[in-house]
This record gives sequence, C-alpha cells and structure tokens, in this order.
Amino acid sequence: MKITKKLLIISAAAFFLTLHVFADAADWTVNLRNRSKEGEVKNVAEKWNPKETAIIVCDMWAFHPCVHATARLEDLAKEMNGVFDKAREKGILIIFAPSSHDIDKYYGDLPARKTSAKYRKGFGNPRHWDFWVHGRGGENEHSHLAFDGEKDSVWPLPGGDPNCFESHGKTPDFRQTEILKIKDTDILTDDFVEMIGNKEHKDCLFKERGIKNVILMGVHTDMCVIGRPFGCRAMKIAGYNTVLCRDLTDSAWNCASRIKGAMDHFRGLDKVVEYIETYICPTITSTDITGSPAFKFDENKYANLFPIPVSPIKKEIEKERGKVKVEIVKAFYGVDENQRIDITKILKENADGTRLIPIVAYNETFTDPYPTIVKFLWVTYKIDGDEKSQVFQEGEEIILKR
Repeated sequence: MKITKKLLIISAAAFFLTLHVFADAADWTVNLRNRSKEGEVKNVAEKWNPKETAIIVCDMWAFHPCVHATARLEDLAKEMNGVFDKAREKGILIIFAPSSHDIDKYYGDLPARKTSAKYRKGFGNPRHWDFWVHGRGGENEHSHLAFDGEKDSVWPLPGGDPNCFESHGKTPDFRQTEILKIKDTDILTDDFVEMIGNKEHKDCLFKERGIKNVILMGVHTDMCVIGRPFGCRAMKIAGYNTVLCRDLTDSAWNCASRIKGAMDHFRGLDKVVEYIETYICPTITSTDITGSPAFKFDENKYANLFPIPVSPIKKEIEKERGKVKVEIVKAFYGVDENQRIDITKILKENADGTRLIPIVAYNETFTDPYPTIVKFLWVTYKIDGDEKSQVFQEGEEIILKR
C-alpha cells in the first residue's frame, strides 16, 4: 500500500494536534491551601485534568428559614453561574445536588437528571441522613461532633438569640434556587451511589466519566457540604482528590448563638474553613477556574439589610451599668473539676463592670490545655455584695445571673 507524502503530513498534524489537546486538558493548575494543626498555612500547586474533575453544588435552597442566609445564598448563586460557564468551557463536569427529598418529582424531565437516573439504586436523598459522614472535634480525636450544626438541624442554633432573623412564618423551600442555571450537559443527582457507586454497584457516573478530582461548593459548609454522603469527608474517604471552594460556600454559623459566642457570621465562616483545611481537605477559590478575583460577600450590605438585633437581656444589662456592682471572685477553665486552670486574673481584665463579660472564643482568650475537647467555665462572683456561682459551657455567652 502506497502512503503519499500528503497523507503522512496530515497524519502527523493530526497526531500533534491530539497531543496538544491532551496537554491542554491536563495543564490546569489548582492552588490548594491547607494548614497544620499548629495553624501554619501551606499552599500547594497541583496540575489537574479538567476533564477528570467534577464540581458538586450542594443544596443551594430556594428559601432558608433565616432571611439573612437566603440573601447570602442568592448572591452566591449569581456568582456561581459565571463560574460554571468557565468550568464548562474547560470540560469540568457540573453536578447539582439539591436538598429536596424527591428530585425526580421536581427535576425528572431535565436532561441533566435523565443522564444520571440510569444509575439510580434507590438510595437518594430521602435516606441521606442514614449515610451521613460525621466528623468529630479534631476529626475523630474526641467524642464530640466538630460543629454544633451537625448535632442540631434547627435554626437558630441552640441558645441563639430568639430575635435571629426570622422567615416571617414562611416554610423553607429545599428545592434548588432557580437562580442557578442548569445546562443539558450538567448532571442533577442527590445520590452518592449514582455518583461514585459502592461495593454492590460498580457502575456509576464517576467511573463512566473518569472523574478523579472533586470540588465541593454550596451550603452549608459546617453541615451538608462536609457531611453529606457526597460531601468533603465522604469523597476524601472514597479516594478522590477533594477540595472545598472556600469563596463559593456559606456556613450555618449563627452570630447570635450562645454556643458560638458573639462572633459575626463572616468571621465564623472563616473559622469553619480553617477547621476544614486543618482536618478534612484543602481549599481553593473560584479564581482557579475563572482567572478572576475570588467572590467576597459584601459585609456592609448585609449589615445594613439585617442589623443584628440586641436581645432583651443585653438591653437590660446595659441599663444596669453603674447601678449594679459586679465583682469577679475566682474563675476556672477546663474539662472538669480536676482538669482546669485558674483564669481569675484574665476574667477580671475582660470584665467591663456589667453582668456581661464580652469574651467570644474561650480557647483564644485562655491558654487551652485541652484543645478540641469541650470545656467549661466556673465563675464565682458577687452582685452587690452577694456571692454566687455559675457554670458556662465553652462558647456560651458569659452573662452572670442576679
């Protein structure tokens, strides 16, 4: 068979074009950030193949019980659409994982749902709590869960200010917000078996598409994003290169919660991200996908729209200023009566003369001899000369009783 010079040139061109395409596909740099248990930040650049990468968009409710959370979610969704367009151009697979309990009822006619439905094995979101991947403080070092949101799916979180932004009696809508635009080439599934299979079911979406890298984003960081059966923990355990996109996520951190203290929402979100980088998986920003600056919540906007309400007890305490004499006698901080340290001097320095002692994070204020273990604060004090004692759980606002 005679091979012409022209045919050889065409074949060679096709060969080198193929090499160029594969080189481009694999030549995508992601900048991972993680940190040591001592808090040291580490930045590592890796080369990923976008065609072996999936973005999982967790929950993104249409309406949240907290109107502040809904407003933040809507801003996230608007930003996500542009990020997804850039991701699709790279060949990254977009997977929408809504929180509604019957996705086939709401999304069954969408091509994005039909593509993954062939892998349906009957697990799905109605049973997703059965397969939740719980973490524990210091990720399995101790017996308590990593975040209060993992113990209580209520809003506000336990002990939160009852004036926390209300939904005006409206029922939460767990379907995905319509702001997000689903393309026919995307995937819509709430089922981890459809995504990654299990021991009984080897045929799955990730195997079919050759997925090796997973980027998690959506809400809420300290609950579903890390805990769902397709969340950060589960994907990491399953062996995938797993990262959190830290600028396109939001937490359930209630800035009025007694457990979290009076830290504002966005500082709380930063704390959650730091925990994930330390114990669960690295993080990236959307800049790695778009080349544009990372998304940032407009904190002034939310502060103006949703000023944090002052609880009646705090109003009462402020009225007492100068009229009620408060004196700290002694204070201890620790695990129990036998494992605690004397922090009387520190507590006195932080007291402002009222029944409220404005300490937000106990373990940042006191030397913490037992990191990651839930601790208590014992306070003996005098109110107008009468001596009293009170015990606080770590993170609880220190409001002394009269």
